[in-house]
Amino acid sequence: MAEISVIIPVYKVERYLDACVASVTAQTFPDLEIILVDDGSPDNCPELCDAWARKDPRIRVVHRNNGGLSAARNSGIEIAAGKFLAFVDADDTLDHDVLRRAVEAQRQHDADLVIFNLQYVDENGTPMPKPDFTGFRDELLDENDVWQRYFALAEQRIYYVVAWNKLYRRELFRTLRYAEGKRYEDQFLMPGLLAQCRTIACLAYPGYHYVQRGGSIMAQGSSRNYLDRSEFLLEWCDYFAQKGDVLRAEGLLNDAIQNLSEKDRFDLSTPAQQARYRQACRGCARGYRQLARRTGQRSMWLRAALLRLSLPLYLKFLHSRQ
Repeated sequence: MAEISVIIPVYKVERYLDACVASVTAQTFPDLEIILVDDGSPDNCPELCDAWARKDPRIRVVHRNNGGLSAARNSGIEIAAGKFLAFVDADDTLDHDVLRRAVEAQRQHDADLVIFNLQYVDENGTPMPKPDFTGFRDELLDENDVWQRYFALAEQRIYYVVAWNKLYRRELFRTLRYAEGKRYEDQFLMPGLLAQCRTIACLAYPGYHYVQRGGSIMAQGSSRNYLDRSEFLLEWCDYFAQKGDVLRAEGLLNDAIQNLSEKDRFDLSTPAQQARYRQACRGCARGYRQLARRTGQRSMWLRAALLRLSLPLYLKFLHSRQ
């Protein structure tokens, strides 16, 4: 059994794939299995994956029909045999020593999760000065500490949320999977992941090189333009409400409501998208009902009732109070 299973979803990254896989095979920590999940890539990536498997016996290849990043990651999770998991996006690279450092931190602290630092680089691998991640330091955190730091940051918060700068205990994914068909799948996963962690080892070492390229999903505009953002905010609201953190839950709920009020941002051209939008609006009403039951506050019951009638009516109510 390998110590670490490294899962690399592959889709339309022919220009970048060799550099990515080479950075994994060159790790100073050699006890790896490397799972290349070809997600029905229409370019030459399937052949490149097979060629890498012929060169390195640690590499396994899964060819599947295109189902998106989450489905590809989940396919890798299903067959992974390692004690730990790591994910690498196929257009990014690892520093050669990062997995060894992550394993040493895990062993030293018996950590459930190890987070290592990242650095934005351009398509030639040249480091970019912004955003600046040099403020991170080596430290041990628990779940609440991570959330506190996450909400205190701006763009650097991705250090805590993205999938690919981390070493995970395999057991964290015993029942957990990435939400398929969603953008920002890492945010959907985050509460369930952190809730299982007692010790989270954070490293300042910038071992993950995050390549900035125009064709990536991450470059396709603000998250506020997609319904997925309001959807994961509503899930986070439920999570914090169940933890008894009513103030945090209401703040997340109001952020989701504000985002949904910016209706012109969304593509609502299909019945399916329109149904998602209506479902998210109903989720806001459910969120305030849940908070009202926990607090007994009449104002929250009122907000829940207005949201159940319609989001525009609720917004008129807020405007009348200003």
